Amino acid sequence: MRSLSYFLYLIFLFAFSPLRAQLYEQSVRAIVETLAADSLEKAKNMIRQTIQLDPAKKSNAILYQYLGEIYQRQGQGEKALEAYGKGIELSPASLDLLLGRASLYMQANNSEKALTDYSKVLEVQDDNEEALFFRAYIYSQQRRYKEARADYKLLLELNPMHEDGRLGLALLNSKDGRPREAMEQLDALIQFYPTHARHYLARCGLYEKRKEYEKAKKDVATAIELEPKNPECYLTRASLYLAMKKKRLAQQDCRTAISLGASPEQVTPLLVRVHD
Repeated sequence: MRSLSYFLYLIFLFAFSPLRAQLYEQSVRAIVETLAADSLEKAKNMIRQTIQLDPAKKSNAILYQYLGEIYQRQGQGEKALEAYGKGIELSPASLDLLLGRASLYMQANNSEKALTDYSKVLEVQDDNEEALFFRAYIYSQQRRYKEARADYKLLLELNPMHEDGRLGLALLNSKDGRPREAMEQLDALIQFYPTHARHYLARCGLYEKRKEYEKAKKDVATAIELEPKNPECYLTRASLYLAMKKKRLAQQDCRTAISLGASPEQVTPLLVRVHD
């Protein structure tokens, strides 16, 4: 015969469940309001407390997404990855969670894991532009040019004016032995976006390969005029000066790039060539 305490427990449990659900809904609303006010630390604590009300609840996936985004904004990559991972366990097909985690993997230079997540996104939504672009970029970095081209092609069919996609395809063509196509595509990009320095830098690189140094100098000068505090401009010109055997000028540009925040990984290969 069951004890009285057991029946009292059941009565308490069934009485509490609607209350717990109501409390959960109120907590979620409060979290959204707190996030809107940009109170990240407060929101983070509220999210953790709300998840504990019902840890297995499927809707906790969105709370883990919020938590991951907060950690990501605070520069806590490992904690952000853990939050996204827990959310994906609850909702494996969540595009926001998969894209959030993939972006973190990209920041951590973990392209294989990012590739896996972007591919999962495309299994759910085959026209997702973000996933198509970054998967194409990763494929290109891995020299999987056929697969990269297929993703870029689909992306540009969906959105012909996708600027990053157009630039990515131009750079892919340059790598894949199609310099004429690459140059035509970069010329078009500069016509469409004449104030965007990165397109001039990309074309400068093509001119450098072709040893058309005067045209390359003109493009990099335009880029520096447009973005004088962009270290990439000076690194590009340093590479050009090295090709022209002007090591002193290349060294000066390397120093300028460092002063503007260029990383040692970017500058060291150029300085090695300076001192060869």
